Amino acid sequence: MEPYDFKALPQHACAYCGIHEPDCVVKCGAADCGKWFCNGKGLSQYGSHIILHLVKTRHKDIVLHPESPLKDTVIECYNCSSRNLFKLGYVSAKQDTVIILLCRETCLSQLSVKDSKWDMENWQPLIENKALVNWLVKFPPESEVRRSRKIKPQDINKLEELWKEKPQAQVSDIGAAKQ
Repeated sequence: MEPYDFKALPQHACAYCGIHEPDCVVKCGAADCGKWFCNGKGLSQYGSHIILHLVKTRHKDIVLHPESPLKDTVIECYNCSSRNLFKLGYVSAKQDTVIILLCRETCLSQLSVKDSKWDMENWQPLIENKALVNWLVKFPPESEVRRSRKIKPQDINKLEELWKEKPQAQVSDIGAAKQ
């Protein structure tokens, strides 16, 4: 399989590796960011690309791709509307095949007192093994990983630093920035 043409990627391609399957990418929801990242780990064992970006920038919310299975659903707490991904999890209804997103702090205990139709005992986080849960954002298929850019963790760090001064920078700008 041919590698991606990195000069002709769609706008929603992962800013690190270029993966651009709509069900595998999310946009950083920070007002001053808006970059797209995949839920794959590439060469990093530290976390998926979106989780690495959120941790490094202290951003906390995401936006799903409009063509993903869940469309552009807002990822927020059902009870308080918090969008802090690091505090969000999900619970299912005891009777239906419906789930809701809840933050683990106050809302989980508040709602369990008010509403017994939810299985509060089985709250699960949206982040598992340093990636988003696969039902929310898919892991990229191996065929796409093979075609993607193989970016090293140290280059991710350099790119994140470069974005602080030059938000439109690309991976190809990393070497040029140090010269």
